[in-house]
Amino acid sequence: MEVISLLEKFESFLQGSESYLWIVDEGVWWDGGESDFEESFAVSDADLLATMIRTRAQDPDWPHWTSLVDSEGKAPPCEHVACLLPWLRITRKAAELFLRRAGEGWRGHPEVLLPTVLYEAGFVIEDIGGEGSFTPPGRCNRWYEPRTWSWCGPVEHVPGKAHFPVPRNRNSPAEPRVLGGSRSSIVPEGSRLLYVSPVGQTAAHRVKEAVKKFENAGAEVMLLAYDDVDLTNLNCPVIRDVGWKWQLAFRHLKPEKVNEYDFIFFWDDDLDFPDFDPRRFIEIMIKNRLAMAQPAIRSDYPLSHGITALKPQPPPWLNGAGRAKTRIVGRLTNFVEIMAPVFTREAWREFFCYLNEENKSGWGYDYIPLSRKGIVDVLPVTHAREVQSGSAEAARELRDFLSCQGLFEYPAVELGWLFEDLDSNVGVETQD
Repeated sequence: MEVISLLEKFESFLQGSESYLWIVDEGVWWDGGESDFEESFAVSDADLLATMIRTRAQDPDWPHWTSLVDSEGKAPPCEHVACLLPWLRITRKAAELFLRRAGEGWRGHPEVLLPTVLYEAGFVIEDIGGEGSFTPPGRCNRWYEPRTWSWCGPVEHVPGKAHFPVPRNRNSPAEPRVLGGSRSSIVPEGSRLLYVSPVGQTAAHRVKEAVKKFENAGAEVMLLAYDDVDLTNLNCPVIRDVGWKWQLAFRHLKPEKVNEYDFIFFWDDDLDFPDFDPRRFIEIMIKNRLAMAQPAIRSDYPLSHGITALKPQPPPWLNGAGRAKTRIVGRLTNFVEIMAPVFTREAWREFFCYLNEENKSGWGYDYIPLSRKGIVDVLPVTHAREVQSGSAEAARELRDFLSCQGLFEYPAVELGWLFEDLDSNVGVETQD
């Protein structure tokens, strides 16, 4: 940030009535809770909050120390202090002093001029985070770490921290990775969605909300009642049949029967998803050309496959001009669990060919070879109970299925990112 830019911002700030001015450079990306951050600094009376604050003795090789001169054109005899300024907060009295010293003729690189002027006058200077001598003990590496904060970047992504510069390559993803179109218009007009779930008495209390969620998204619903669960109050087709989830699929979801649907959700009945958006999920699938996908899983219980667990997403991807245009929303994988899969029509037709009614648990179906797969982290669901099928019989069914199909069990791995267009840019200047 140039000195002239600081002067202009401070002059504008002093014309208002705010107690503090926050300045956040567009190259800063915050991956944490904003409310926690604001509350933390609401009790700080520091005149300057900045980052990477250090003295000349601590960083003697920094090349800009010699740029600092006072009103007499000489290097001031006081302790020289430098900092990075992409993220700072300053008080009114500190801004006033800086403007006054600039008017008196103090000059220098802004990263040494601003903190030294204030430090020389006895103002309180604190580091926002990091681990230097200006960082209060309770704030050490809390909001950013040396590995997430560098003027020359890119830096490492660490969930829950601030990053500068944004740790993404400054290039748009290659065209084959994603398709064009905005998030509001990418789903082709007239696309039909089908939500199917086997439902038992233990899930009766949550099925109503599930049906409402998908019907409000324009999806059609089909329920497969495998016991005497009461579903009379629901205005959707109900098929009553005894069997396990994938046995019911084999009998009632033949490709010719569901061929009119573009996307098929075939989910367990023990999932909660109050904030899930079916249409946005399909948009992400189309954007990333996924044949099969699933939402990431939250659970208080152990998961069958660790790869399905909800993971924090790295900062947005930057385009060639260094602007955030693309959001990372999940992971491209070689694996989708059969707990909450979503299929394209074509993928379901191929997937169905592998089903075997003798396989009760469905173990092994996770390894059916389809095209591109993904796990969407921005639209997670909650698994409300322990995994029920982790038995010796299920393990045998896994081995039998893979053996008869000539398939191999393989490690579930992440292959890359899933993308979505940003609705707006991130990293804007704010005032507090």
